[in-house]
Amino acid sequence: MQSNRREQRVCGLLGGLTYVSTVDYYNYINRMVNKALPGHGSRIHIVSLNVFYYVKLLEQNEWSKAIDYLMEGIRHRFIIRLAHIAVPRITDCYPYLVVLHIGDAVAHSIKQKKIHKIGFLGTRFAMKFDSQVVQRLIEHELEVIFPDEEEIVRLNDIIMNELSFNIVTEESKQTFLKVIQRLNDEQNIEGIVLGCTEIPVLIKQNDIPHVLLFDSTQLHVQLAVDYQIGRQSIKAVLP
Repeated sequence: MQSNRREQRVCGLLGGLTYVSTVDYYNYINRMVNKALPGHGSRIHIVSLNVFYYVKLLEQNEWSKAIDYLMEGIRHRFIIRLAHIAVPRITDCYPYLVVLHIGDAVAHSIKQKKIHKIGFLGTRFAMKFDSQVVQRLIEHELEVIFPDEEEIVRLNDIIMNELSFNIVTEESKQTFLKVIQRLNDEQNIEGIVLGCTEIPVLIKQNDIPHVLLFDSTQLHVQLAVDYQIGRQSIKAVLP
């Protein structure tokens, strides 16, 4: 058996944002690496942060402090899981790091399906045209549609007060499904991006089979593993 060190890049995972999706990332990455390289796990370093402190900084518009807090965990050869407001600072401070942008992973999958107009669900910080992830999707020449203001408030509440604590209810699932259905009916979207990595805990493709869902967690992990084991070039997924 060959050494993992000769077969894999080291993956940095900024965890705790939230712990629920961090567990999913860790499990998915290791399963995919083991499938590609039987007998091996992922070479992965995890730094876990306090998501509630981070969100409090965002709510207080302390964006610089929030980025400083995220930067405490950035030291690895390449990194995938992070709040993407820190990407510009990371590339300035650590030009040798490869940042696997979740927006690139999602956009690559969307474009492979030959579609253009997508709905986007996430936290209220993410469901904005100036958010890092949405900007990245737009750089890929995708049209992004959001829920209305009332729906944004409700979805954000579910994500922050339920899914972030691994609380899953049928009522909240139906709330998400109704929003997806409305966007499908009224906005003629061609698919929905589950743009917060906690949402796939609640919503699965078989819950609404007639609307194509893009699970940002799974797509991000797939890109990470493909890059980690040398199966994917990053240039192939950039805008």
